[in-house]
Amino acid sequence: MADVQHGVNRIGRETAPQAQAASDLYFALSDLDSQTARRILAIGDDDLATAEGDAQATVSRRVAEIDADVRQAIGGTSDPAVQARFQTMLDKVALYHDLSATAISQDELSRNASKGRPDSVALSYYSRATDVMHFDLLPVAAELRDTYAAQLHASATHQDQAWSLDTILLLITGLALLAALIGFQLVLSRTFRRTLNPFLAAASVATVVFLATGLAMTAQQTDRVQKAVDQHMTPYLGIQLARAVTFDAVGAMVRYAVAPDFGYDHGYADDVAALDGTNGRPGLLHAGLSGTDAVLSARTSSDWTTVQTDAGKLRNEVDGGDVDAALTEATGIAGGQLGQDFYALDTHLGQAATAQRSAFEAVMADARSGASGWAAAPVAVFGAVMALALAGVWRRLAEYR
Repeated sequence: MADVQHGVNRIGRETAPQAQAASDLYFALSDLDSQTARRILAIGDDDLATAEGDAQATVSRRVAEIDADVRQAIGGTSDPAVQARFQTMLDKVALYHDLSATAISQDELSRNASKGRPDSVALSYYSRATDVMHFDLLPVAAELRDTYAAQLHASATHQDQAWSLDTILLLITGLALLAALIGFQLVLSRTFRRTLNPFLAAASVATVVFLATGLAMTAQQTDRVQKAVDQHMTPYLGIQLARAVTFDAVGAMVRYAVAPDFGYDHGYADDVAALDGTNGRPGLLHAGLSGTDAVLSARTSSDWTTVQTDAGKLRNEVDGGDVDAALTEATGIAGGQLGQDFYALDTHLGQAATAQRSAFEAVMADARSGASGWAAAPVAVFGAVMALALAGVWRRLAEYR
């Protein structure tokens, strides 16, 4: 019983929150780079002051989220090597922030910068910042995310295996006690020629009830945990991964508008392939939304198609040298523009992620409530059985005084 309760608490309060923090960390890092690109693109255009301010506020929020996620992950492990990797990530985030801040400052002060054409020195700093993000931060974040997700599934599998062992132990001890009580009842009946000893009968019934309810409880709790992980937390992690890649894809196109010669369009193509799938394999978007409400899933897929259309328009405008149209497309807040259409996509993905996370937390709350107090049940039941057995033979023992 205690093992079942421990398994529920371990998944609900340790491995699942760690997997969620690692997944949210990857997402926040992807969005951080995307928002930085938006901010650089908006510099020098008074009409885009609102977009620049929004990007700056989002960057500040993402930095705070990254710091919180990393520190939560550090606190969740006692492995010095893993803690050192997280500390290195914090240092790399600080380096990214310094490089991107220098790029923004350089572009704002430069006399060579123009609308939609950042200063070359600023672009150099920004290129170094994106290298830190995509070569030092995101790969490590992805590895840690996968590691914690694997630990979550391993905990769920261990819980299922432990339930099988617990069931065997419960059956052996419960049936052995029941057999002893019934056998003792038969011995007393033959020796003293009484059909039924009410105290031993009550002890036998208590053992049967405990055995049945104990098996039902352990099976129910294990099913709840498995359902919470497979049907809710795993889809949540998948949706968050898809969200992170959509941010990186849109950020790649914004970066392409900032610096068309830096090859950011290749990163966009890789992200689209990951989201849509290749060679007949489902992409991240389909996999993440497979357990989501059908209407919301269809709406999200439609949003993603619209975003890809907007990205194609942005690329054509950049390649054609139409700076004003490219800026409007990348940061606009009207329907049919990349900024607004991507906002709709992320809103729906966020709704799907929130629904899965809320469902996970609800199921785990039920599991914790269902397991609460059960660890004391065997002590109470077996104590009652011993008292009833003693009461059942007390009169016979008194005859030997």
